Amino acid sequence: MAIAVTTEFHRDGLVQKLKAQGLDVDAATRQGTYVPVDVANELSAFMVNGMPDSTRFFEVVGGLITSAAKAGKPEYPRVGICREGGALLRAEGKVDAAIRLEQLWGQIALTYEVNILCGYASSSFHRRAERVFQSICAEHSAVYSR
Repeated sequence: MAIAVTTEFHRDGLVQKLKAQGLDVDAATRQGTYVPVDVANELSAFMVNGMPDSTRFFEVVGGLITSAAKAGKPEYPRVGICREGGALLRAEGKVDAAIRLEQLWGQIALTYEVNILCGYASSSFHRRAERVFQSICAEHSAVYSR
């Protein structure tokens, strides 16, 4: 099961790559094992006064995870989530909100035992943003960079 919380542009690219690998994304979407979510809509569902509200966050994201897990096969219970909400907040200059969102996703990963992949464009971090970059990386269990 997979949930993609991304911009339309990235979601379209992901779908093209999955289809190129022979995956029937349309069927997976109908079955609920692939759940495409618009990142801006997701953020608007739990942001309060410019910061993620933890109660709303757990309701929204927990609901997505629970639905995806129920749609999947028992022999493959793990849900994978590709997301870029923190990157969107960071790009908007909302650094504290991005870091808080990373912390909440870390709690989700532990609570629901899901795999989470998040992406940040390294070009969005310049030398003066080194502290921000380190703060965001600190909220992840692993960081890969090209």
